[in-house]
Amino acid sequence: MTAFTDVFERKEVKYRLDARQAETMRRALEGHMEPDAYGRTTVRSLYLDTPERTLIERSLDKPLYKEKLRLRCYGALADDGLAFVEIKKKFEGIVYKRRVGCSYAAARAYLGGMPYEDACARFPLADPVAAAESCAPRSQQIAAEIDQLIARHAPLAPSMLIRCERVAYAPAPLPPADVPRDLRITFDERIAYRDLFAPGSSMTPLLRAGEAVMEVKASGPFPLWLVEALDASRAYPTSFSKYGAAYCACEPTQRPVAEVLEAKCRDVRAAQAAVDQQAERLAASLHGSRPRRFRAPIMTSAKKGGRCA
Repeated sequence: MTAFTDVFERKEVKYRLDARQAETMRRALEGHMEPDAYGRTTVRSLYLDTPERTLIERSLDKPLYKEKLRLRCYGALADDGLAFVEIKKKFEGIVYKRRVGCSYAAARAYLGGMPYEDACARFPLADPVAAAESCAPRSQQIAAEIDQLIARHAPLAPSMLIRCERVAYAPAPLPPADVPRDLRITFDERIAYRDLFAPGSSMTPLLRAGEAVMEVKASGPFPLWLVEALDASRAYPTSFSKYGAAYCACEPTQRPVAEVLEAKCRDVRAAQAAVDQQAERLAASLHGSRPRRFRAPIMTSAKKGGRCA
């Protein structure tokens, strides 16, 4: 049994919510899901990019395939605490995440150029089970994939630091039958960024006060109660990348382009999102129901003794 999950393949849908919508959605989760054991957690994500920031530029172009590299930590920072070096890929709407878990000090050394196995040996995790997992063959294979990404886009350097307060919801211990076991919903608030390419920069709020980014993570269709809650709160999917939004905010030449595109696409996205949610609701209502039986049509001949028409 692994000490942490290192591979994900799922659909991740984001919703940018105002304070009223966020509270409505939290109430809708009651009886279905509850905050996980970590409660409210500070999440820090350090994104690496080329000097020209070609990775985030490509991501904002919304290609069929895109990838990012980041260092992520949960909770308080400690040199021997758990950190993740992650490749996050997206292809045709499905998110694929592959990551290695190691100590924060080892992650920094690894991204600084030290071989992964050497970094883990020099800066081991405090938890012996997790420390062993960080050096397991599976982790070394993922580290090799990270090495290939780094070589493919070299040189890479710390580009943007994103910090937020997260509450993650998971199915209750004895969930109703209509709650998928792998369903996970997160609320990210107080999102702030720091441009690491700008000397002397400080953490800057990314959203307006009270706003939150809700993310629904699932491997299959959303349950009907969730689709109905999204409809009731008028919450529609949005294309929102924290790194991308921070990049547009701190790059003056990018801000006008982003605002124009957002204005042009907002109404189209809302209309399409409403159609998509109706389809999700129909799929959820039909899921698990008894399949309808159809009688095959009786084939008749054009004339007696002839071939069927």
